[in-house]
Amino acid sequence: MTAEAVTPSAEAAGPEPEFGSGETVPSVAAALPSVEPGPVDVELALGDAALNADHFELAREHYEQARVAAPEHLGGRLGLLRVRWAQLGLAPAYAEAPDHPEVSRLVREVDALLEEQPDYAPALLERGRWLLVLGDATRALESLTRAAQLEPQDPDAHSSLGTAYLASGDEQRALEQLEQAVRLDPDDAERWTNFGTALMLRGRLSEAVRSYERSLSLRADDARTESDLGAAHLANQRPDLALPHLIRATELAPGRATFLTNLGYGYQCQGLLEKAVETQRRALALDPKLASAWINLGNALAEQGRYEQAEAALRQAQTLDPGDPRPQASLGDLAELRARQPQPAAPAPSAAPPPATRAPAAKPRQP
Repeated sequence: MTAEAVTPSAEAAGPEPEFGSGETVPSVAAALPSVEPGPVDVELALGDAALNADHFELAREHYEQARVAAPEHLGGRLGLLRVRWAQLGLAPAYAEAPDHPEVSRLVREVDALLEEQPDYAPALLERGRWLLVLGDATRALESLTRAAQLEPQDPDAHSSLGTAYLASGDEQRALEQLEQAVRLDPDDAERWTNFGTALMLRGRLSEAVRSYERSLSLRADDARTESDLGAAHLANQRPDLALPHLIRATELAPGRATFLTNLGYGYQCQGLLEKAVETQRRALALDPKLASAWINLGNALAEQGRYEQAEAALRQAQTLDPGDPRPQASLGDLAELRARQPQPAAPAPSAAPPPATRAPAAKPRQP
């Protein structure tokens, strides 16, 4: 029976690399045309600095001042939209909040800005990022491609475009864009993590490990990167190297079910089946709809010979995501495993009926 770690930065069905470090926001001040120097530049730069520090009210004040000083320029108005986005507290990850009403509203409002200036790169970038959060990879790709064309030296544009390509299934183009983001901004940990994810998806496991290690050297004790590095080691057939990182990820983020299911798979790879089962159950207590945890639980139970429980877990995964081929494949493996088990011998025929006082035959013991 085989199991698998969750794809780096994924729940059950695909990559969700984040497209910004969460520590900085793309500058609207840098996008000011040279014909608009003076106080507007200052207000936008101050707004960006305040937003990076999570001083939302102060950022709003500076962006409002920029809007009043130059109402024809989009920087101040876009800055105000950015404040509203930041206050939502959503992770900048693909499909983080499908159909979220406020994010949808932000997209409509940035669309209105782009009607005034279709090639305003900062607005195109934010539009693409917010569409990714909504899970709309097609429209995000269109917007982010144009943003990267307009600002070829902007690492945020390339990083977000790489995420859009990953979400669209174009792993090679994603890898190219994320590598470009790393080249432009080699001191950003998040970019190295995203690059590592793209490398893993292309099967370049040793390079992925080095990319995640580089990320951790820039930002130690990041739970997501610890888990991704552990998953890379698992994929590279080194569970001994994976376990310390997987354990650390669950210590840093004990409420993240995907980190626990990766740890459980790591235990399974080491033959620690009881720990594997217990850890998968902890993951499912946090997120009963996490199909990968049900799959991993089923496979670990099968290795223990607990076939009925294994089948129940795998069928639960199948119910949660009927389009996922993994539960059916594991059920096929389980059927083969059961078929290979020795069957109890049939009782020898008796010349006479057994005495009425004879004890019932012992039932076959489950392996």
